[in-house]
Amino acid sequence: MTYNSSVITATPCATPDPYVTYHDPTKKFYLTFTAGDRVEIWCSDNILNFHNPEKHVIWRPPPHTEYSGGIWAPEIHAIDGRWYVYVACENPPEGNKSHRMYVLGGPPANEDPCRGQWEFLGKLRGVPQDQWAIDGTVIVLNGQNYFVYSGWPLGEHNSDKTQELFIVRLRNPVEADDSRPPTRLSHPDFPWERSGPSGINEGPQYLASLDGSWKGIAYSCAGSWTKDYKINTIQYLGGDPLELSSWRKSDKPLIESPDGCGGPWGPGHGTFIPIGNEIVGFFHGTDNPTDGWGNRKGRCQRVQFTHHGPDMGGCVGKHCQRIEDFVSAGSQQQHEGFEGKLESFLNKAKGKIEDKLREL
Repeated sequence: MTYNSSVITATPCATPDPYVTYHDPTKKFYLTFTAGDRVEIWCSDNILNFHNPEKHVIWRPPPHTEYSGGIWAPEIHAIDGRWYVYVACENPPEGNKSHRMYVLGGPPANEDPCRGQWEFLGKLRGVPQDQWAIDGTVIVLNGQNYFVYSGWPLGEHNSDKTQELFIVRLRNPVEADDSRPPTRLSHPDFPWERSGPSGINEGPQYLASLDGSWKGIAYSCAGSWTKDYKINTIQYLGGDPLELSSWRKSDKPLIESPDGCGGPWGPGHGTFIPIGNEIVGFFHGTDNPTDGWGNRKGRCQRVQFTHHGPDMGGCVGKHCQRIEDFVSAGSQQQHEGFEGKLESFLNKAKGKIEDKLREL
C-alpha cells in the first residue's frame, strides 16, 4: 500500500506542544498544549477537527508562587484509575532556569476530565530538584510506568544551550524512584539536532507499531523557534529501560520541514495516536518558515512502519484543506466521511484502543 503522507491542520489557532489522548467512556479526544498561564483542555469527537472544540481551563496557578509562570507542555494521562496532568512551571522572578515538573490530580479516570475537580499536587518527587526539567511524559514498558523528560545535563544549573532526554522509573504517579539517578537517553549529537550554539532534545513521546514489533520514543530536536525543528526516534530494544544499551537512536529524522515552498514548517512535539489500523501523528507546525514561535498550529500526518521502523516520508507531506482529501489521499473513488471512518476505526478497536492509549 502506498504511504499517504498528506497533512491536515487540526486547530484554528496556535496550540504549541500539543498532547492528545482518547477517552473510551466519553468517545472524545482531549488536547492539551502550552497556553502559558494556565492548563486548558480542548475536547472533540474527531482528532482531525479541533476547530470548534469544547474548552475547559482546569488549573490556573495562584500568583507569586514558584510555579506561577512559564506553564509549558501539559500532558493529561489516565494512571491507576485517576486523571493526572504533568506540566512544567517556573518561578517568574527566577525565569526559565527555575522550570521544574509539577503534577495535578483530577477526577477518576472513568469520568470526563473536563467535568471533575482538579488539585495541585506539587513537584514530581524523586527526581533531582536542582535539575531544570520540562516536557515530561509517562510511558509504559514491561508493565512498569516510566517518566521521560527533557533536562539540562545533571549537575549543570545554567546550561541553557544543552537539553538532553532522561528516564526514571515511577513508584506512583507523583513520585519517581530515587534509588538511582535519572538515565540519560539522548544528547544532541547530530548537527541537525542543533540550532547555532543550542543543542536540543525535548518533547519525548511514546511511539509503537500496532503489532508491538517496534516501540520507543519520538522526540523533537533543534530550535523550536526555527523551521529546522524536527522529530527523531529512539528505539527500545528490550531489557532494562534504565540502561542506555536498551535503546538505539536513529541517525535520520522521522519528519522535518519540506524542501519546497509549501508548509507547514518546523514539525515537532508530537503525539502518536493508534486509530484502528492506522497511527496518526499530531504535532505542531508553523504556517510560514519565518514564524518562529508563532502560528504553531496542530497538524496531523500518518505514521507507517516498515522493516526499518517508523516512517513519515522524511518530511511534512502535502497540505490538505479538506478532511475527505486527508482520508482518501486524492483517490477518485468515493470514500465515506472521516467521521464515519473514525467511528468504524473505534468500533474495530473496541477493547484494545484503551490499552494502547494507556501507554501514551
